[in-house]
Order: sequence, then structure tokens, then C-alpha cells
Amino acid sequence: MKDYYKILGVPENASQQDIKKAYRRLAFKYHPDTNPGNEKSAAEKFKEINEAYCILGDKVKRQQYGFARRGQPAGVGYGGRGQGFSYSQQDIFRGGFSNQAVFNEMQQMFAQAGLRFDQDFINRVFGGVGQRGYPPPYSDIGYYHPKPDIIERAFSKVANKVSRFLFRRFFGFEYQPPLSKASLDQYIEFNISPAEAKAGGEKLITYKRGGRRKKLVVKIPPGIKTGAKIRLRNMGQVKGKQCGDLYLQVRIKR
Repeated sequence: MKDYYKILGVPENASQQDIKKAYRRLAFKYHPDTNPGNEKSAAEKFKEINEAYCILGDKVKRQQYGFARRGQPAGVGYGGRGQGFSYSQQDIFRGGFSNQAVFNEMQQMFAQAGLRFDQDFINRVFGGVGQRGYPPPYSDIGYYHPKPDIIERAFSKVANKVSRFLFRRFFGFEYQPPLSKASLDQYIEFNISPAEAKAGGEKLITYKRGGRRKKLVVKIPPGIKTGAKIRLRNMGQVKGKQCGDLYLQVRIKR
């Protein structure tokens, strides 16, 4: 049986508030968006932290888990499969994320920090577990896949240029590749001090969008590392009705 208290780093008599604080700290630390280059290992740790919180963050499940740890009958669990506590990780995620109030609170928490917790992210990281507790059809089961790196983006630009030349040369008209949302994504690097990285907080960011200077107040999660990316949805470049995402890459200035 997994030691969920050890995973969250809290004692068995920890209050629900202390459990929530521990989860928040670790979830920000191991979220794939704050671990560029180590997304796969971070995603595994992130899943383990969420598994622990889905149990310890719920008073009933925490009580059942406590009974099972002491070798006592835990009663009928939320899976309805009798006594004991032999739930799979997917069972736990389904039970935890099907709680609308808890799910909304988690989404809001990550959104305030500029981190993803949308349905696509959940499908990739948690193996297709939907908000209602069931995997959607054709779900993309696996790990979070980051945005294309510099080499991939450069290759894409070259391929587009070659395609446009060939169409103009052989067919006599200009080929315009379809506009993708990713092509409107914007990447900005900003500096923070070691103290800001450790404690977290808010940071004023100024950047250009559509020829105009924009100001944003960004929530920085505590314990963030150099190279971490904070994603702000639909805050990138704009063309027509489409908006790209804004990626802020952190650099800790010594």
C-alpha cells in the first residue's frame, strides 16, 4: 500500500488545510509546465502527488485509507467493490476528478499560476480521465507533450517556404498555408531574483502584442526553476479571430 502521507510530506495527524498546502506546493513544483526538458519524469511525480491528494484531500476516502493502513475493514469504497482499499490509480483519479467542486478548485489554482489543467492536459497526463470520471473516446493516453522546440519550429518555417516556392514555380499562384494557432504563440524570457523564485508571488510583465505594449501581472509559483515556462492561454499574437498563447520563460538572475 502506498504511503500517501509520505508522498505529500505530511504527518498522519495533519489537518486538511496542511494537506492542501502541501499538495499546492508540490503540484506547482512538479507540474510539467515548470519542468521543461524533464516533462516525462515530472508528469509521473505530478500524477503521484495528485493520487495522494485525491485520497487525503477527501475526508471519507482518507478515513477509509486510515482503516486499511491499520488493517481494519474500510467499508464499501467509492468504487462499490466491497471492503479494503485496493483501488487502482485510475480509479482514484476518476473518483477525485468527478467531484465538481474539487475539480473546479484545482483548475482555478493552476490557472492563477499560469499553469495548465484543462481537459487536453488531463487526458495526456492522467491517461484520458475526463472531468466526469470517464475516459473520452479517442483519448490521447500518455504524457504531456510540450510545444515544438526551436529546431522543430525552424524546420516548419523552411518547409512552408519550400512549399510556397514550388506552388508559385509550377502552378503560377502563391500558396498560403493554413494559419495554425501555434504560429501565433509568443515566447518571452523574463528575470526574477532567487528570493522571488523561492517565495513566489506576482510579477509585472510588459510585452508587445499587435504593435502595442501590454502589461500583465503574472503569478509565480514558489520554488520555480530557471527554464520553467508559464503559459498564458490566448495572450499571444492575434490574427483575425485567432489568438496564440504567451509563454513566459523564467530566468533566475544571480
